[in-house]
Amino acid sequence: MIPPRMKGNRGITLLELLVAMVLFSLLSVAVFTSLGTGLSSLERLRNYVAESRREVGAERTLELLLAGMMQMDASFSPPGASGFQTMNFFQGDPQTMRFVTLHSLEEASRGVPRLVELTVIPREQGGGVRLVMNERPYPGPYAAGMLIGGMSPNPLGGPAILQFLPVSTGPTTFILADKLDSCNFFYQERVRLNSQWTTKWPYPRFPMAVRIEMNPRPSVTAMIRVQPNEF
Repeated sequence: MIPPRMKGNRGITLLELLVAMVLFSLLSVAVFTSLGTGLSSLERLRNYVAESRREVGAERTLELLLAGMMQMDASFSPPGASGFQTMNFFQGDPQTMRFVTLHSLEEASRGVPRLVELTVIPREQGGGVRLVMNERPYPGPYAAGMLIGGMSPNPLGGPAILQFLPVSTGPTTFILADKLDSCNFFYQERVRLNSQWTTKWPYPRFPMAVRIEMNPRPSVTAMIRVQPNEF
C-alpha cells in the first residue's frame, strides 16, 4: 500500500510512455505527410504557372516576329549558271521557316533587320519535339543566298522553288516551346475568291498568313501585315 503522502509523486509507467511515443510518432507522420503533399502540390502549381507564362510568351514572340516580316532579297548562283539570281528571301516548309523581320528577341523592334530561323527538332529526353529559333542581323543578299542549296521545279508551275540548307542549332539557339507532341507550320494562299492552307509555300511572294499549330498547346495564328499585290 502506497502511503498517502507519496501518491502525488507517482511517475508514469513504461507502458504509458510507449503509448505516448507511438501516438506522437503517428501524429508526426501525419503532419509531415500533409506537409509533403502540400509542397508537392505547390511545386506542381508553380510549374504550371511557369509553363503557362512561357507559352503565352512564345505566342506573343511568334506574333511579333511574323508581324514584322519584311521583304529582303537573297542572291545565289544556281547550279550550272554563270551569274547570280535574286529572289525574295522566304522559306516555308512544314517544320522550318526562314524570313527577315524587324522584330528581335534581343532588341525588340529597335534594331536592324534580323534573319530568323524557326525549326522543329526532337527533344533529347522524354520524347516529343521542341520549337527552336535562331536569329542574327540580316547579312545582305549574297550572304543570305549561301543558305540556299539549289532550286527544284515548281509542281504548280511558275518560278522554281528554292531549296534551303538545314537549320543548324547551337549554344545560341533559343527554345520557344518545349515538351510538344507535334508542331507544324501552315501557310495561307488565296485561290480565286477563296483561301486555303498548305504546308509548303512554293511561291516567291509572302503568304497571306502563317499558322503554327503546337500540340498539346493552343494554336498560334499571326497575320503578316503586307499586301500581296506588293510583290
